[in-house]
Amino acid sequence: MDFAPRVKEDNPDPRIACALLLDTSYSMSGSPMEELNAGFQLFCQEVHDDDLTAKRAEIAVITFGGMARVEIPFTEGRDLQPKPLQPSGNTPMGAAIDLGLNQIEARKTEYKAAGLEYYRPWLFVLSDGEPTDGPVFTAAVQRLRAVEAARGVTVFGIGVGSQVNMSALGQLSGERTPIRLQGVSFREFFSWLSRSLSSASSSNAFGSSDSSAVDQQIPLPSPAGWAAV
Repeated sequence: MDFAPRVKEDNPDPRIACALLLDTSYSMSGSPMEELNAGFQLFCQEVHDDDLTAKRAEIAVITFGGMARVEIPFTEGRDLQPKPLQPSGNTPMGAAIDLGLNQIEARKTEYKAAGLEYYRPWLFVLSDGEPTDGPVFTAAVQRLRAVEAARGVTVFGIGVGSQVNMSALGQLSGERTPIRLQGVSFREFFSWLSRSLSSASSSNAFGSSDSSAVDQQIPLPSPAGWAAV
């Protein structure tokens, strides 16, 4: 799915684009996938219930299990609906990163065409393993770090389970250290994410381009409750 709903120009609020890159490889089968789906369903409801976040946050879901694909294109929080995810295949994390960056760049182009200001987009990578598309991953990381350095995206790496390669996730960002999820606390993580989007949406850290947005990082709630110590 490359199609994304058009930006709703009748909504003049600034936008914060949040791309969720979710590992749906076979190793996520069973309880992890069940909890991931339950957590995302909770997230959709919490975003919908926050009037400001519902208008300003736009969420995209990209999965990487066997292949990278857009499961949910960028969608305003008030229209966001959960979609059950199924495990399959290996872990093409590099392809997912490239697809996520492509989606973010396309969405920012639409914001500018509509005359809308925007916050620095967020890109989350949640994985329980390690990338299986080595050269693609290496090139995608270089691209991601360059976009991050140009203030084009804020990157979050989230590790799941004992087999995750935290060193690989650590390559994703030059600004943020990856965090390991405590058990399968996806509901707690997604609740934190909805609160974080609420904090960001109520701030003034937006502009008409990457360079005009406020430079400092938006303070976010503590990850206590879902982050492993």
